[in-house]
Amino acid sequence: MRHRRHRSRLNRTTEHRSALMRNLAIALIQHESIRTTEPKAKQLRQFIERIITIAKDGLASGDTSGVGLAKRRLAFSYLHDKEAVKKLFGEVAPRFMTRNGGYTRVVKAGPRLGDGAPTAYIELVDRVVQAAEPEQPAKGGKLSRRRTPAKKEAATTA
Repeated sequence: MRHRRHRSRLNRTTEHRSALMRNLAIALIQHESIRTTEPKAKQLRQFIERIITIAKDGLASGDTSGVGLAKRRLAFSYLHDKEAVKKLFGEVAPRFMTRNGGYTRVVKAGPRLGDGAPTAYIELVDRVVQAAEPEQPAKGGKLSRRRTPAKKEAATTA
């Protein structure tokens, strides 16, 4: 019986579901914001917050008696990706040292065009956002067509 079992199975086997969560978590750590379906985002939130807490505990230990190494290995057992663990312990976890949970945010993004599935963005709360430079209009305000030198010569000789 599934009494008080609150996780969704996402219509997948256990192995497929764990691989899906692992891949989504790696993508979230690398890109700090990803777009996926709402149920996957809500389940990923629980998975990734547990991993970030493990990384925070490993950094807070100050590596006394190998606790930091054990936490790093524990995070690797969840993710199976060295680069993601390196970024998790080097960049992501230090930003959340003063925060007691709530490391991610799920923002609804509307239905997907192909099948109408509800999508959402899941992102790290304190991620660094780089603003794009606004486009500067040309000096004249209008774009002018320029003739190529060959066309200019043909126009002047004719």
